[in-house]
Amino acid sequence: MLTSILRHFGFADCIVDFFSDYLVGRFTQYSWNSFLSGACDTDVGMEQGSVLSPILSALYIAPLICIFEHRAQAFHLNTCILSFVDDSLLISQGKMYNITLPELYSSYSIVTDLMVMFGLVMEHDKSEIFHFSRAYNNLNPELDLSAISAPTLKPKTYWRYLEFYFNQYLSFKKHVCYYSTKVLSMVKVMGIFRNSTRGLLPLQKCLLYCSCLIPIATYSFRL
Repeated sequence: MLTSILRHFGFADCIVDFFSDYLVGRFTQYSWNSFLSGACDTDVGMEQGSVLSPILSALYIAPLICIFEHRAQAFHLNTCILSFVDDSLLISQGKMYNITLPELYSSYSIVTDLMVMFGLVMEHDKSEIFHFSRAYNNLNPELDLSAISAPTLKPKTYWRYLEFYFNQYLSFKKHVCYYSTKVLSMVKVMGIFRNSTRGLLPLQKCLLYCSCLIPIATYSFRL
């Protein structure tokens, strides 16, 4: 199906032919010290860690998102979908939970059917639900998906998405606390770099600060 999607998007025939050949007949071997395993077929999907995997995943999922938007519009669902590689969000906005929950249920069901149609698998055990509300109460309802053979999604106190921590009121206290604690812990660990006669030189401290602390504080990469 990927080659059909590439052709639909207008990619040159040489690129389509390349992936037609690249995605079939592949195999891999595993080496451990002097041991070398036999050849294993790997002609289903992209291998983990491949630089092509995020690009091809985005191209493959793009038609699915487009079809979902058309179906959501046909069923008058006020739901949109956002996707970051293979991490996607269904977003429904409304003033009452009795409006947003049915819309999320219907949207989840549509996405599940589309993924089956595209030869993909919906990992229900990794699905999560989270509600944002300005009302300071304890109401945080569950989403029952048992009718489509999926588990009931129970909201947590905090939600982690793309290395950001959210709470129900978007105060970001949990997020700031998590990363500030991480930075302070790393500052304490830096003490092991000193020797028995003197501590770190100012230049060394500056280097550690720029290379280890600032990236965490500014969320530029994960440690």
